Amino acid sequence: MRTTTTKLFALSVLLLCIVIFATSCGESTATAPLDSGDPEYEAQTIRIEGIRELNGGIAEISVAQLRTLPQHELDAYYMRTTGLSERFHMVGPLLSDVIAFAGGNMDDYAGLAIIGRDNYFFLFSREVLDNTPELMIAVTVDGNPRLPADSAPARTGVPGQFGPYWVRMISSIVLYEYIPQKEITSVWVFNALTDGIEPIEYEYFGSLDRAISLEQVFSRFDHVDSRAFFSMKSADGFKRDEALSLLLTQRHYIKIDGVDAPTNVSPRLMMGMNVRDIAWISTNADAAVFPYMMLEYLDTHTIRGETGVPLDEVLFAVGVHTVRAAEFELVGTGGERVRVSGELLHRAILAPISHEPNSGGRVLWLDDYGYPDIDNLLRIRLVEN
Repeated sequence: MRTTTTKLFALSVLLLCIVIFATSCGESTATAPLDSGDPEYEAQTIRIEGIRELNGGIAEISVAQLRTLPQHELDAYYMRTTGLSERFHMVGPLLSDVIAFAGGNMDDYAGLAIIGRDNYFFLFSREVLDNTPELMIAVTVDGNPRLPADSAPARTGVPGQFGPYWVRMISSIVLYEYIPQKEITSVWVFNALTDGIEPIEYEYFGSLDRAISLEQVFSRFDHVDSRAFFSMKSADGFKRDEALSLLLTQRHYIKIDGVDAPTNVSPRLMMGMNVRDIAWISTNADAAVFPYMMLEYLDTHTIRGETGVPLDEVLFAVGVHTVRAAEFELVGTGGERVRVSGELLHRAILAPISHEPNSGGRVLWLDDYGYPDIDNLLRIRLVEN
């Protein structure tokens, strides 16, 4: 087991700039914004979609118009993979003011996505929006009103949030009226779930590794709602959501071996923007876990010499809403079926079969409970009363 300090260090190397902290964010507006002096640059626009108040729901805002809104300042720093930190000063309007300028009210939506010109997509949940009122669209960085090509025309400033939230090269903002709430009813072991799916070879930083198509994974789930979001949780605690509709129409994979596995990969995803060391994934009703990776951030118990995570903690971790008051069926790959009350799941563990990232998992019970162990777990299914 890694210590908390080690886990936090691992988080610092998750992406190109993995953790960003705001050191200050002024409440008063900044001085009059600078202008790049280039009319073509100032005419660049960001598309805003899903505005209920507008006919067609679409608006655009130019860089020049962004500068006319109240400007706020943000001093921040980020840590590179080398361990060196770099500080910068950002100026721009608050995201809420940008949405208001376009004719909407950010408080009225379930969440929003910010998308870059490189197709980088990041979902901002209602919780993140509520907890980050200073979230800004920066048009000036370190006194330069003309951002470099890898940041222009604007980038987000998200105080207190991890690096992936700081989207560069913003091309569009998509507002969501409704995001289906997750109701996880089946928790699968990824290794057993994907048995029989032929992996492809995927090149990752020069190495050819095996990867499983998410489209084929979804085909084995009970029900996939295309309006929902696909979630990934890293063993170091970082969680990311993707629009499931995008994943269903484009090629996405989970790389199951090699460096950083399990990790999400896709031709549309910039290298270094992957969620590494994935512990679990979920759609709207199904989750799939990697037992070995879950040992990294959850409490563990040892039964008959094997270390694993209590079954109730597995369910809580992936977002099963009701555990102790529910009934569950444990299903093995050999056809074993064990029905048990959620109140007793803390007396059994899910232990990895091997130390491989994509290991299967076995269920081990404390000796005095009389339930049979399951050598290779397929899934834990909520039983409808």
